[in-house]
Amino acid sequence: MRRVLVCLVLFVTSAWAQTPLELEVLRLTNLERARVGLPPLVWDARAYAAAQRHAKDMLERGFFSHVNPEGLDAADRMRQAGVLEVTVGENLAFFEHVPDEAVPGEAVRGWMESPGHRANLLSAEFTHVGIAMARLGDRVMVVQNFLARPFPLEVRRDPGVRVRVGELVIEGPAATRVGVFVEGLFVTAFDPPRVQGVLEVLPGSEVVLAVEEGGAYYAACSFTLPETRCDARELRVRLAYREEVREGVRLQLTLPQGAYLIARGEEPTPLVRANGPLTLEAPFSWRAVWVGALEGRSVQYTHRVPLQPSEAMWTAGP
Repeated sequence: MRRVLVCLVLFVTSAWAQTPLELEVLRLTNLERARVGLPPLVWDARAYAAAQRHAKDMLERGFFSHVNPEGLDAADRMRQAGVLEVTVGENLAFFEHVPDEAVPGEAVRGWMESPGHRANLLSAEFTHVGIAMARLGDRVMVVQNFLARPFPLEVRRDPGVRVRVGELVIEGPAATRVGVFVEGLFVTAFDPPRVQGVLEVLPGSEVVLAVEEGGAYYAACSFTLPETRCDARELRVRLAYREEVREGVRLQLTLPQGAYLIARGEEPTPLVRANGPLTLEAPFSWRAVWVGALEGRSVQYTHRVPLQPSEAMWTAGP
């Protein structure tokens, strides 16, 4: 008796070579995309590495899920494999007593008959894919990992850098909401009745403190660090600035010409704009640097670059 299960999820270099059956899944996938006028998905080695590990892990530990026993989902596993892209997705299929040569067709057919899987497979946003097929006895797992790469990004790192980081201390009463803008970028806001916080900033940054009126911000004062003078009558806050040196890394971000926003932190906090290739010194305490595509006033974060000191180079290119 044949048993077939499918599962999906949508969410941010391998030593293994693709097998003919895995490439057949790719061929059938791209055939379905071509039928609706979509470009073919390009094979990605890192997505493939994540798919291979998950397929084997599910077989060896006897589970079928997008979340492994340690609580890691597809985005986590792809990140561990070195995938920098933020938008990723995953389709799964499980078979019992199905011959190898029948698996590719059965997998793609099952995914196309499921609305969620079909949405992943036919997403115009996804550009690259890694597909793994693994067998243990009569059981077969197929993992299809997607990622969206709207533009190529190459990242090189030079570790052992000591990075000077600034901290701006803000404290005092506030009658209205106070917004903080650094280098023209909105960073955070404080609600009344009190402003209190410490913001990490790049030395030499221009800072604007603004008050909210009628749903809009109006500049109250501005200064360029290390200066912190703010004489605004409507804003009675105390400001202090300090700098410290931290261990970090020098990142060389190779980007095509365009409009980008670079952010920092576990969750993206805007840092600086870029129009193309950029060199940035980042302390390890930031944990990650984000790259986003700017469209008017909105930003779509597309890549997350981890700052682990153990990694020497990442490439997210064609």
